Amino acid sequence: MKSDLSQDLDVNLDDDLSDDSKFPILPTLMTLGNAICGLAAIGLATKAIGVRLATEGMDPAAALPLDPNAAYEALRYAGLLIFLGMLFDALDGQVARLLNQTSKFGMELDSLCDVITFGVAPAFIMLFFADVFHPRLMKGAAGIYTLCAILRLARYNVEAEEGGDTSYFRGLPSPAAAGTIATFAMAMPDIMLQKDAILESVNIDVGELVMIIVPPLTVILAWLMVSYVRYPHLAKQLAKKKSMKRHYFKIVQILFAIVGALVFQEIALPVIFLYYLIATPLTDLWRKMVGAKKKASAGTAEAS
Repeated sequence: MKSDLSQDLDVNLDDDLSDDSKFPILPTLMTLGNAICGLAAIGLATKAIGVRLATEGMDPAAALPLDPNAAYEALRYAGLLIFLGMLFDALDGQVARLLNQTSKFGMELDSLCDVITFGVAPAFIMLFFADVFHPRLMKGAAGIYTLCAILRLARYNVEAEEGGDTSYFRGLPSPAAAGTIATFAMAMPDIMLQKDAILESVNIDVGELVMIIVPPLTVILAWLMVSYVRYPHLAKQLAKKKSMKRHYFKIVQILFAIVGALVFQEIALPVIFLYYLIATPLTDLWRKMVGAKKKASAGTAEAS
C-alpha cells in the first residue's frame, strides 16, 4: 500500500503528463541530449580501451596493424562529450524556467540522465588508465565513483527541495568531478604525442604520470562528492554583490587561468579543475586555523 507522500508524487507526475500545454517538451529533449552524450562517451571510452588492449597485444606481422593513436583520439572525444553533456545539463533548467515549464518530472529526469553522463561515463573513462594498478582495484574505483555520484545526485535533489543558500554546493558537484576526469581524457592525445615544447622539456614521462594519477584521483573525487566540503557556485558567486576586494581576487584568479591555458595548452584544463578541487578545502582549513589562533589569542588576552 502506497504512502501518502508517494501518492502525492504520483498525482503531481500525472498532472505534469496529462496537461500537454505544460509538458516540458524542449527542456526534456535537452535533458535527454545530456543522456545521449553520456551513452556516446561510454561507447567511445569502451572503444578506446579495446583499441589500446588490441594494440598492446598486436602481432607485429599483422597485415592491418591498428593505429595506437586511435585509442587516444577516441578517449579525447569521450571527454568532449562529457563537456557537451554538461552544456545540455546547464541549459535545460534555464530553458524550462524561461518557458515556465519547470516540473517534478523534469527534475527527476535530469538526475537520471546525470547518473549516466556524470556517474557511469567517467568511470568507463577511468578504466582506460589501467596499466599500473591491479584490475580489481580499478573496478573497485569505478564502482565506488559511480555509487558516490548516485548518492550525491540524490542528496542534491533533497537539498534543492528544502531550499537554502544556493551560492554553495555541499560536496563536490558531480559535473565538476566528471569534468576533472574528462580533462585528462582530452589531454592524453597531445601528452602522448608530446606535441608541445613545454612537455618535451619536462624530464619526466607526463603520460606515465597521468596513468598513475587518474585512478587514485577518481577515488578522491568520489569522496569529495559525498563529503560536506562547501564548493562555490561560480556563476552565482560572481553575480552576488560582494566587496570589491573579493571580486578583485576572483578576477585575478580568472586571469591566471586564462594565461595558464595559453601557456600550458595540453595540461591547462586538468590543472584548472584540480585547482578548483583543492583550493576550496585548503581555504576552509586555513580559515579554521586562523580562527582558532584568534580565539586562542583572545582567550589569552582575557586571562591576562
